[in-house]
Amino acid sequence: MKRMLKLGAIAVLAGGITVLAAPVAPALAADDYPSKVVRCVVPFGAGGGTDRWARIMSSVGFDFFKSGMRVQNRGGADGTVGWKYMLDKGADGHTILLASPTPIIAALLEKKPPFDPAKVKIAAYYSVMKPTLMAPKGKPYSSWEGLVKYLKGSGRKLTIGGTIAQTLGPASILNQLGLIDRVILVPYSGTGKTVSDFLDGHIDLASVTTSTATTLTNKAVAILNSTDIDYPKKAARVLGKVPNARTLGLKPFTPPRFIAMHPDTPDAEVAIMSKKLGEMLSSKPVKDLIGKLNEDIFFLDRDKAAKAYAEAVNDSKKYLPLFK
Repeated sequence: MKRMLKLGAIAVLAGGITVLAAPVAPALAADDYPSKVVRCVVPFGAGGGTDRWARIMSSVGFDFFKSGMRVQNRGGADGTVGWKYMLDKGADGHTILLASPTPIIAALLEKKPPFDPAKVKIAAYYSVMKPTLMAPKGKPYSSWEGLVKYLKGSGRKLTIGGTIAQTLGPASILNQLGLIDRVILVPYSGTGKTVSDFLDGHIDLASVTTSTATTLTNKAVAILNSTDIDYPKKAARVLGKVPNARTLGLKPFTPPRFIAMHPDTPDAEVAIMSKKLGEMLSSKPVKDLIGKLNEDIFFLDRDKAAKAYAEAVNDSKKYLPLFK
């Protein structure tokens, strides 16, 4: 994590992204804020991974916010509808966006994006995705070493499928090794279709989340974790020893799960919201339920999260051209 934050700080200086910092507001008592229901906007439909995180967090909302937390699903256009909804609410201090990299990438792919993903106040990271590359059992490329050897020596290109946020992980690793031209990246709008096509043999490899990877181990093997963050213990027992960017000596790609607020939100409010969210995520009920999803909490407060977020946006800009 220290390495990721150090790189994030470098990215802020070198990458040209400005994470907005409003003038410091007058002191605000934590007991007085938030004073109303916290509106938690999920930019996807009900039942998905991000929605499950939001529902678990909101289940203890009254323990941390006077009036609780209410989840609002505003799906559409790869998460950009929900993001715009958050912006339209203005800097009310009581609207937060619980998001994944999907709307960031959707905005970056637009010639005329509906918003600039760099212009937002980041309150916290609540987790990070670990794009995990899965290969069918019994293939020459059913291990990381086997995949590298296969790509260097075989005349046939391999297809890697997954959502763009997930597929950017192994794509970034293979690009560093000079092997990106030996694969064909196949973007999917969702994980369900990715898994279906993978199991049916329509794509050679699939890049998925940790929780999805653990459900595929009867027919497939995890061969790469594109981040430098280890799996939670429960998932590690299922997936086995999987090489990651750190063990390979390569730069990681770590898609964030983050909580954002309107860019004009006063820093004092963002700071208190960040603190309360950290307390919520560290509570036993939330930790236990998230653990049952084979996910792990990876909390960063607003300052550290903003730096890491800037790096993630820069990396997305860098690697998205690999899909063209």
